Amino acid sequence: MAKRILSALLALIVIFSLSALAVSPSDYSVDTPENLQPGHLYGRGCILINADTGDVLFEKDADTRRYPASTTKIMTCILGIEWAKANNMLDETIVIPSGISVPSDSSKMELTPGDKMAFIDLLYGMMLASGNDASLAVAQLVSGNANEFVKLMNQKASDLGLSERSTHFTNPHGLHEVNHYTTARDMAKITAYAMQDPTFRSIVAETSYTVYSTFWPDGKKFESKYDLLLENKRLYYAPAIGVKTGFTKAAGRSFVGAAEHNGVTLVSVCYNPVKKDEGDKSYEEAFTDSIRMFKYGFLQYGFLSFKELCQMSDSSLLSVSVRKAAKGDPGNGFVEVSITDMPANYTEGYLKSDLADPLKLDEITRDFTHRIVLDFGGNEVVAPLKAGDVLGKAVFTGLDGAVYEGSVVAARDVEMQPPTPDEVMDEWLEDKPVLKFFSPRHNPASWLIYIVIIGLIIFLIIRAGQKRRRINRARRAAYERRKREYARRMKRQEEQQKAARKRG
Repeated sequence: MAKRILSALLALIVIFSLSALAVSPSDYSVDTPENLQPGHLYGRGCILINADTGDVLFEKDADTRRYPASTTKIMTCILGIEWAKANNMLDETIVIPSGISVPSDSSKMELTPGDKMAFIDLLYGMMLASGNDASLAVAQLVSGNANEFVKLMNQKASDLGLSERSTHFTNPHGLHEVNHYTTARDMAKITAYAMQDPTFRSIVAETSYTVYSTFWPDGKKFESKYDLLLENKRLYYAPAIGVKTGFTKAAGRSFVGAAEHNGVTLVSVCYNPVKKDEGDKSYEEAFTDSIRMFKYGFLQYGFLSFKELCQMSDSSLLSVSVRKAAKGDPGNGFVEVSITDMPANYTEGYLKSDLADPLKLDEITRDFTHRIVLDFGGNEVVAPLKAGDVLGKAVFTGLDGAVYEGSVVAARDVEMQPPTPDEVMDEWLEDKPVLKFFSPRHNPASWLIYIVIIGLIIFLIIRAGQKRRRINRARRAAYERRKREYARRMKRQEEQQKAARKRG
């Protein structure tokens, strides 16, 4: 009995201690946002992720099924955008179909069947006015009917790696149905995917948009009610860029947000179902949770400028080979380069934990240099060089996908190796195309010309020799003839003289 009492007392002490240690949203300190704890959030299902990498930075019961309410429209919107882009329909005029009626007490864009407007305007109205009628219109335009569109929604969820156990859609707008559910984690993944699309990003970041149609020739203006985006609101948060609120009595007030700072885009999800004894809450709690998570999240990153990333990179990755570099060159014929003229405010954000990990840091710097392409205009880099010489241009792709250009500059002097006789000849021939054509070093085919010429010369020499020998033979034959003729003439004269003497 005594042991039971002691155990009960110990249990009470533990419970009391845990209760004393537990934190509540009111315990949050704006001066130390880095100390965020799950208890500091009003929401019951919350998460914060990096939209580009998927890194989870903070979470609170992120895997419990929740009713997404109108945050469902995030999926509807991105599917509508992808369909429109695939069919070149984004800016084309569409006709609002029939069969888009929704409960009178639900949010609406106030569409009229038969009205004509640009498809992009329909998407803006759906997201800014949270129009359930607009969601049904998008579903019909994309898939023919809502049921087929729901299949598309669930297929996209599967394509994103989401399990049906955690995410399942039964309608395109989010009005309450028992089997229409998701989790904070899954909705963050869906939103991160959607944020890669610039059209989606533009739509959800808009605070005011006017839709023009045949029924609204003078335009109907829709305005955001998201305090984070509005400068005149107490909860305005400058880095915020959308995304979507949601509400049903079963789901409570929810908000899926996004914020961008120094090239890092974060996605937050706050699902806050209402307890029976609490009554409905305003969106302030969801907005507040989002801001607290964003502030915490951005503090997890170290932000590095382009110049700092270059300085951290392996020098061999930003070096180029120099032709004609002198023997004994300190860099063995390679020169380090620097890149100038890049935007001074360009930064990249990396988790501080990664920057402190040598292996991760190596991956970061290698990825950084692999996104740089050095362009020398198709020419080789040739010595001599002086420090500061512009060698070409650099084309750099940022983490945000934007392309930047700068100048490639030599970091040191490079002396030139004295030219060889062949190089001197090459330089002399450079502006003499005809002579260069006959140079075997530049045109190996010219050897054939020389072989033919040499063969012709040999042939002519042989022919000339043969001709000289024929002439000489003819001369000798003529000489012999004259010699014999002379001998005969002399013999005749001698005989004539003898005959004369005999007669005398």
